[in-house]
Amino acid sequence: MIPDSIFKSIKHHYKDYIFFRNGQEVEKGYKPDFVLNNGDSYVIIESENSSNRKMFIGCMFKAAHFLQNEKKGILVIVMKEMINTKVQSIGSQIQIYYDWIKDKTNLNEIYIIAEDQYFSDNLALQIDSKEFDEKAFKVQ
Repeated sequence: MIPDSIFKSIKHHYKDYIFFRNGQEVEKGYKPDFVLNNGDSYVIIESENSSNRKMFIGCMFKAAHFLQNEKKGILVIVMKEMINTKVQSIGSQIQIYYDWIKDKTNLNEIYIIAEDQYFSDNLALQIDSKEFDEKAFKVQ
């Protein structure tokens, strides 16, 4: 499990996006772990070490609420897999709720990836890479 302080200090990469926030409030009551930005477009990256499915759904709803009006973007959830909590099962749970809200938000894509697939040798995968696409579950 990557400690929160370390996760927020990792260099996350996506296209030509730049660092925006790491744990600071982006709107009232919403403090994502890490956010990249390019104009009105955002990449929200959350680290989740819980096996509570409600936490994952909450991550999605908070990102969906933030990404309204002119703001658009994607959500990447980096999770610690456990015996009862796997990337695929969380993705299936989130899919139901994403289908319900996707016409009410500019949250365009959600990716879920196992922590050990996303981060190794003190480096994070490039989010827009082929390797990331092969390892992450995409909610669509």
